[in-house]
Formats: sequence, C-alpha cells, structure tokens
Amino acid sequence: MTPLRPKILIVDDLPSNLLAMRKVLGKVDAQLIEAGNGNDALALCLDHEFALILLDVDMPGMDGYELAELLRGEPRTAQVPLIFVTASYSDELHRKRGYSVGAVEYIQKPVDDFILRSKANVFLELYLSRKGLEAELARSEAMAASLRDSEARLRISEQKFRNLVENISDLIWETDSEGRFTYVSPRCGQLFGCPPEDLLSRPLLELCRPEDIARVRAAMSDGVGRLELALAAADRRLVHTEISITPILDTQGFVIGHRGITRDITIRKRVRAELAQKTAELERSNADLEQFAYVASHDLREPLRMVNSFLGLLSRRLGDQLDDEAKEYITFAMDGAQRMDHLIRDLLAYSRIGRSPLPDEPIPLATTLESALANLTVAVEESGAIVTVPKDMPELRVDDVEFVRLFQNLIANAIKYRHPDRPPRVEISAQRKEAEWEFRVSDNGLGIESKYCERIFQIFQRLQGRNEAEGTGIGLAVCKRVVGRYGGRIWVESIPGEGSVFCFTIPDITL
Repeated sequence: MTPLRPKILIVDDLPSNLLAMRKVLGKVDAQLIEAGNGNDALALCLDHEFALILLDVDMPGMDGYELAELLRGEPRTAQVPLIFVTASYSDELHRKRGYSVGAVEYIQKPVDDFILRSKANVFLELYLSRKGLEAELARSEAMAASLRDSEARLRISEQKFRNLVENISDLIWETDSEGRFTYVSPRCGQLFGCPPEDLLSRPLLELCRPEDIARVRAAMSDGVGRLELALAAADRRLVHTEISITPILDTQGFVIGHRGITRDITIRKRVRAELAQKTAELERSNADLEQFAYVASHDLREPLRMVNSFLGLLSRRLGDQLDDEAKEYITFAMDGAQRMDHLIRDLLAYSRIGRSPLPDEPIPLATTLESALANLTVAVEESGAIVTVPKDMPELRVDDVEFVRLFQNLIANAIKYRHPDRPPRVEISAQRKEAEWEFRVSDNGLGIESKYCERIFQIFQRLQGRNEAEGTGIGLAVCKRVVGRYGGRIWVESIPGEGSVFCFTIPDITL
C-alpha cells in the first residue's frame, strides 16, 4: 500500500512569496499545493484533504482572515491547522484577529526557515498520527489485535512528540485557568536552575518582577501575547526571556489554561547593550570628526592664506632688493603653503564622506559621469586623452557629489599617470554581475607593480615624488572610502608599462 503523503496548502497572491515558501518547505516530506487567492484555495479544499494550511494576510479580494473564517465554518476544513505567514502586519491587533479566526500560529516575515519547517513537521506528524489512528480504529472493529497495535503506535507517536518538546532549546509550559503551571519541560533546569517539579502548581506571576505583573496579566487576559520579561531564577538572578502565550480552549471555547514558549534572550540583550554603547561611541567620534572638519576648513586654512598673502606682498614690495636666493626661498615657502592648503582641503573632503543623507530615489550615474568629465575638460584637452564611456549606466541610490568625486579621481589618475610615449586612452564600463554592479576604469598608462596594488588605496601613499606628479596622496583613499560606504569593494589590476584597470563594485542592497 502506498504510504500516505500529507498535503500542505500555501495561499499567497505573490509568486515570489510562493517560490520562497517552496524553498523553505522543500525538505518537508509533504506535497505542496499552491493557491493565488482565496477562491482558488476554497476550490482546492473541495478536492484535497490538507494536513496544514499556510495563509498570507494581505491578498486582493478575499483576505486571509476572511478565508480562515470560511475554512473554519466548513466541517471538511474546520480542524485543519492554520498558520498565518505575513510581512504586512506585525501589531498585536492583527495577531489577535489571526488567533480569533482559528489560527494556531501567526508568523512574521522574514521567516526563520528552521522554525517554520519544525512547526510544519510537528503538524504533519500529528496529521499522520491521526490518520494512522483513524485507520487503525476502523480496522479495530474487525480485529481486536489491530486496536492494541494502534494504541501502541499512538503511544510511540506521543512519545516522539514529547521527545520533541522536551529536547527543544526553548522552555515549553502549560498553566491552568488560574495561571499555575501544570507542565514544564526539562529545559527549566538550564533556564532557571531548578527541576520542572519545583515550578508545578506555582503561579507564573511568581517568577515575574512586580513591575511586569500587569503586562503578563494583560497578555493572558487578551488571549495571546509576545513579550520580553526578566524572570527570577532559583538563585534569584534575573533571566532575560521572550515569551509567547497562547490560550488553551475547551470544546465550548472557554479558556481553561495557557500554553507558552519561553526563550532565553540574555545574549541578545547583551549584544543590544553593546551595540548601543558602540553606537554612542561612534556618534561621539563622528561629532569629533565634524569638529575637526570645521577647524580644518577655517582655523587651519586662514593662517595659511595669511602666510601666502604676506609672502606675495613681501615679494612684490622688496622684489628689486632681494637676490635670487631670497626670491627662491620665498617661492619655496609659498609653494609649501599652497600644498598645505590643498592637503587640508583634501582631508576635509575625505572626512565628509558619508555625512550627507542618501537621496530618496536612485540617481542616473550617466549624468554623474558627465559631471566628472566636465570637471576634467582642461586635463583631457591638454593631454589629448580619449575617454570612452558606456552607452548604458545604472541608476543607483547613492550620493551624487561623492560619485562625481569617485569617477573624477579615477579618470584624473589615468590621465596624470599616462605613458610618455602614447596619448592616454581611458575606457569606462558598467556591468551587472549577480547581486552587484561592477564598474571598471581602464587606461594604457604606466601601470603599477603588484606589490603596490593595495598600498595605493591607503591615505597619503604615493608611488611618485612631488616633482613627478602633483597630488596629496588622498585621492584613491577617498575612492575607497566612498565605495566602502555602500558595502562595495575596490581594487586594481595592472601590468607595468601597459596600463591599469581600477574596478569597484556596488551591491544591489544600495539600489
């Protein structure tokens, strides 16, 4: 006889969500049947018997709540477990409504794959156990031996279910209508430092801090709740937990107790606190950096402008009285002041990367590249450079000013470090590769030795002296900082004497 293979109905109006659920449940031993709306789901329920139904809430026409009410009203589907899986509504009002129409669980997306598969396997096992029991009971009318075998199988199934509950990492418990524990899983020992028997007949509220009692009572009164609590362990230490509370109803719909899952979130709380501390430290660091930027742009540059102005004035007024050596000294001093001013401006630009908010909508990088080339018009014309740009450039949600600087620095370097025997040729390309965009700026210049390919992206690192090429050694560091803001990476591929290719990527997450 062919083994019974249970069926799971997945109802969602978005094909992408159906595909995601197929991948999550692909390892579950069940036949997956899909419906794109409530009417199709009802029609499928007439032709199939389902062990579990997974419902989306927000669907056109008939939403998930309306479909659940119809399914609960039909004898054929009244006992089928319903689980809401939704990304639309996470508030307590919708959760309560989900449980009020008969759902056994209300899961918020993104879904934890392992938890959803585990829950599905529990209901499938219960379904198979029930179907097996029904078959055995039907045969028991003819054979008493079959009845005893069925009871044995049921005990095995119950034992498997108990093993699952008792070995799960979370604490499973049940209370009576007065809130006293009637069952506590063995996880109690690890969580609270006491055996389960010590909690039996004790009220749940005894473990709560006085300030949390009202919240717990409200959650139990409302019928369903998920809340974070600090509960008292046997040694009086506080254990930070997350608790899910679900009512237990009798056949007439009256609450006769509560069932709950308690998860230890002590590590999560500690990580949150550490993250908050790091965030505060980062904010203070950013404030210090902003203050430095202000000082660099005003207090430091102003004395340099004064030094440069007075040196120029001194050169004009005493020019006829100075010998060539004195004039050379003045020229050296003015050149040093100008280099220091350029260095401060570049440091200021470097420190400001990432300070401006991102635009609400993606910007066309074709326009950004045009702006960068417009700023380099003189350099392109004087060098005779040929710059080739791609026909299509993506639209990304990035800062326009930062990306103008990024393209401008890479193209300017290709022109600056050109080969003396040939005019510079620069080719820019953009290509989508899986989950990111890859940009390449190729040139036919001097090239870079492999041992310097990482060093050049460090701040103040130069491969040529000041007399060979202008610059402060900050340009490529700026490029790396811009790309890093968006979670991308930047590198160079080069052959000395033939040219270089500067590459950087921008992940899809920034699109």
